[in-house]
Amino acid sequence: MNIERAFFLGILQGLTEFLPVSSSGHLVLAQQLFGLKEPQLFFDVAVHVGTLLAVLLTFRADLLDMLRDCFKFLLSTRLRPSRIRTSEVSDSVRMVSMIVVGSLPTAVIGLLLRSVAESLFASIAVVGLSLWATGIVLFLSRWSRQGRDDLGTSSLAHAFLIGLAQGAAITPGLSRSGITITAGLLLGLSPELSFRFSFLLSIPAILGALALEVYHVGGQYPEWHLVAAGFFSALLVGWAALWLLRALVGKGKLFYFAPYCLLVGTIALVFAF
Repeated sequence: MNIERAFFLGILQGLTEFLPVSSSGHLVLAQQLFGLKEPQLFFDVAVHVGTLLAVLLTFRADLLDMLRDCFKFLLSTRLRPSRIRTSEVSDSVRMVSMIVVGSLPTAVIGLLLRSVAESLFASIAVVGLSLWATGIVLFLSRWSRQGRDDLGTSSLAHAFLIGLAQGAAITPGLSRSGITITAGLLLGLSPELSFRFSFLLSIPAILGALALEVYHVGGQYPEWHLVAAGFFSALLVGWAALWLLRALVGKGKLFYFAPYCLLVGTIALVFAF
């Protein structure tokens, strides 16, 4: 590990964690094609914390609204539990409900299939095929119709389906952001709502993955200036990537990333066979 590699890994994490090109797939390809070894676990935790902080900063207004409205809602249910009307439930409270429902299938899939998914990291062919699948899914987003911005009663069912899509993204090469945003678009959510829900839903998943990584951190740590380089490059690049993706999703241009995924998937398959 040196300062150049620390910056490179932080930038790679920041870009691929949020852009719909699969960070896990790029990690496998970087290891297999360029001989890069996976960084020390503590460094890996640091760059993931950097990208998590980028999400929290980008969606800080949403998170504060959800905290405030949930507190008000819980207080009102204690004061007059029999008088709460559906119309009185704010979109922020509905969003929290959607995140809870969407996180359930993600957690079940992650816990049950974690060992299977980890074994797939040894297969560059799986990464190639999964990147092809990601590219096809991204192309499908081109034909989604303009959806709604409100969170209606059917949103919980949609949240569960999007959570299933997020759970499937434990497969290296499947882009979490790509398939969850596309799923939201195809289910009738607006581009902005699909984008917001995709990344708000990612927060519990990232926290869960970080908890597992922290639990397995050993006694060896890289030098702190290397950790800082990886952390801040992941944070800044991840923040910029989020804003770029939000603009492209809002303009209906998510499919722009499809040719890249198909190209990289093809390179992986050629290398594999």
